[in-house]
Amino acid sequence: MNESKGFDIFSLVLGILSVILAFFVLNHPGVSMSVVIIIIGIFMLVDGILHFGRRSRLRELGMKSTGMLTFSAVIDIIAGLMIIFMPTSFGAMYVWIVVAVGMVMDSLFELWAAKYVKHLGKGYYWFIVIMAILGIIFGIVMMFSPAFALTFVVAMVAAYFLVFGIVQIVNAF
Repeated sequence: MNESKGFDIFSLVLGILSVILAFFVLNHPGVSMSVVIIIIGIFMLVDGILHFGRRSRLRELGMKSTGMLTFSAVIDIIAGLMIIFMPTSFGAMYVWIVVAVGMVMDSLFELWAAKYVKHLGKGYYWFIVIMAILGIIFGIVMMFSPAFALTFVVAMVAAYFLVFGIVQIVNAF
């Protein structure tokens, strides 16, 4: 069967805008990082408010104590507000620590989980092990270099927009 989907102008425009945004992010890393930090703060604030609001619904469903949820919601709200109102100090520090620690934790998990994919092939297994070790090293380096960690975040945002944009442009045709 030969199904022709035709030309999708929306995907083309979205793809072009995403590629342009990727180059903007790369050309203006400081502004881009500030925007990313503010967005993280807004998400944390909204997440905290939503968790706080869900407490009564969870009690209706049978949850006896919502103390941990309340604590988590308050921490999210406070951290979100601090990130929004102090993006260059607290916000940048928050992003730096979360990215660095997250990279190490994720890589340690990948290293641990590699044993479960051994049966899929030695090449795949060793690829995961090597990438996990590189991720651990990379995360440790980021822990001691906030500028590197924040630059990494900006580069990853740009890479996402670039890849997404190219995929959308290809899908348009």
